[in-house]
Amino acid sequence: MTAMTIRSQPTIRTATPAHQQTISELLAEAFLHGDLADWLIPHLDARARIYPHYFALHIEHALTHGQIDMTTDAAAAAIWYPIDGEPLPDLANYPQRLTDMTGRFHPRFSALEQAIHDHHPYDQPHCYLALLAVHPDQQRRGVGSTLLRHRHDQLDATATAAYLEATGPRNRRLYARSGYQPHPAFHVLDGPPLYPMRRPSVRERGDSHRC
Repeated sequence: MTAMTIRSQPTIRTATPAHQQTISELLAEAFLHGDLADWLIPHLDARARIYPHYFALHIEHALTHGQIDMTTDAAAAAIWYPIDGEPLPDLANYPQRLTDMTGRFHPRFSALEQAIHDHHPYDQPHCYLALLAVHPDQQRRGVGSTLLRHRHDQLDATATAAYLEATGPRNRRLYARSGYQPHPAFHVLDGPPLYPMRRPSVRERGDSHRC
């Protein structure tokens, strides 16, 4: 007789300001050893100190201008923004806050954000996946795919495309399995490449059903 464990699908909710610290800490842990981490902040101790505050800025921005999907156990979260012809507004005093927070590593954070801005297809309406994070203990369990499906169901219902920047082979494969198509890569100064990917709307794909 073989014992089998059936994994239940995580429940997903929309984050509120009460979740800001929890999600900031999640993103910091999830990206601590990510594809861009060594380039952004080569020193692990400094990275572990700065990341929670850096990602708190992103959460603050997303709670104002976008939407955050999260699992109820806070093991994973995804930040989405509606894009329709215009760049997103900055937080008040964002450049100074970023400088104060990142210190001597600021030039690379600034270069990363500028490159992402410069290559973003703002003229094409879509939903932008800015960040997708899964806690290291929960990775490779399908949690990220579940978060994507949750949002994709909504996007397919409104015939909306999606766009993101992948950072390496592993997440490129994840996104390709979810219907994202690769676009030409771009580099950030002397840093690693980023890989834009776009998921066409159901109208573009000619789907006869909603996924």
